[in-house]
Amino acid sequence: MIRGISSSKIVNTKIDPEIHKTDEAKKLKETCQQFESILWAKLWKDMRNSAMSISGADQGRPYKQMEELSLEMATDDLVESSGGAGLWKMLYDSMISKVAADHEAAQRKQADEEAAGFNALG
Repeated sequence: MIRGISSSKIVNTKIDPEIHKTDEAKKLKETCQQFESILWAKLWKDMRNSAMSISGADQGRPYKQMEELSLEMATDDLVESSGGAGLWKMLYDSMISKVAADHEAAQRKQADEEAAGFNALG
């Protein structure tokens, strides 16, 4: 029987949904997806190369570069269209709180600067 993750292991953080629409969050999402894609491509290339060297079929493969490119394209599509295995989402979720904290700090700084400007005038 498979047991679920106990609730003590899950950390819920409240992040403003607007944070996910910022340029930083979009860039973070894209980077996390690229990381997962590169990881899968590397894994599959290494598995294929190991299988080819064991079987002896590694000799004289004129299209090896094309095979590698097709694997990279397939992993890119896998992550973008179906979400991949979800590694990118775990990475994104673990790092979005930093983006949110930076965004909130910038907003507070801007508000403090505006308040200081009004106080100087008054």
